[in-house]
Amino acid sequence: MLSLVRSGPTILKISVSGDISSLVGAIAEISSSRKDSDLASVFDTIGEGDTMIYIDDEERGRTLSYQTTIAPAAVLCDLINGKQCAAVKQISLSPPNIVMRLIGNIDAAIDQIAVDFKAQEAIGTSLLQHIDESSVLINFTSEPINRPVPVSLFYKRGLLVDKPHGQLLIFLRAKAQEYLNIAMGSPDWSEVEVTMFDAMDQFNLHYNRLITVLQGLDVGIVVGEAWIPEYTIAMRKSEVYQVRLLTPIPAQDIKRIALALEYDDSGRRLVDFDVYFKKKKLSWSSELKQLKGYTRDEIGVLHRKRLLSSLPGEAKAMLRKLDSRIDKSGPGK
Repeated sequence: MLSLVRSGPTILKISVSGDISSLVGAIAEISSSRKDSDLASVFDTIGEGDTMIYIDDEERGRTLSYQTTIAPAAVLCDLINGKQCAAVKQISLSPPNIVMRLIGNIDAAIDQIAVDFKAQEAIGTSLLQHIDESSVLINFTSEPINRPVPVSLFYKRGLLVDKPHGQLLIFLRAKAQEYLNIAMGSPDWSEVEVTMFDAMDQFNLHYNRLITVLQGLDVGIVVGEAWIPEYTIAMRKSEVYQVRLLTPIPAQDIKRIALALEYDDSGRRLVDFDVYFKKKKLSWSSELKQLKGYTRDEIGVLHRKRLLSSLPGEAKAMLRKLDSRIDKSGPGK
């Protein structure tokens, strides 16, 4: 499933004075990031629904930032029950921000969202400006949002919406595809077919490799799967497994993913993946426009390296695990 809208972290701001060592120690025990991390750095690695704790120590001219998976209410209960609030002057809590994925003309979609929700303009990268706002901050990105998105990859524009967070999240999820269509300039996504053939009959393994990567990169929605007949030039019949995918990204990008999955790290070709768009088979030779002088195997290995570098950690580990199970006793492709 393509993720288009998700909730971000809640920011708990604690203004302090006096001896804060006990308070800082208590917060550090429940946190996973160092106390000298700045808020933007913490945000780069934080997950959906996490809590960012921002300690504003004006007396010493410093700020301390922490990250935890514990809900803000539970954090406050721990601090109060542990009698760690002597140094606390004031506590404020921001609504969780929202992260939305758009591809194409992002400004066009943002303009429409601003009209629909009577939103105020915000600088997307200025997350820290809005800690004390009661409005919900929406950040936009063209990157997959099924993982933490660094502040540097947010679009330059953001929006502040004066609406309850939960209600806004429901509305945006309901209209997410409509806004994506506005950005892309068309209501139509590409339907791409990916077929696989393996002489070693390890179809289930290669299918799982493909799905792991499609989900890890968050590039589309699988809408159908089936065994289909395929005929060689000599009219010999064989069966291949086909996966149909709806995707907002160019079909050639899916072809590059397929090329990457055909090879292992050593350059050995393991499986045949073919990609079809509008009933036309996409050729690997189309990559030669950008990679002149490369062989097919070299192009496949290059795309494999690029694929591994772009996968999130969990998906990369799963792909490596699946790769290790491939039977390589037969001839290379």
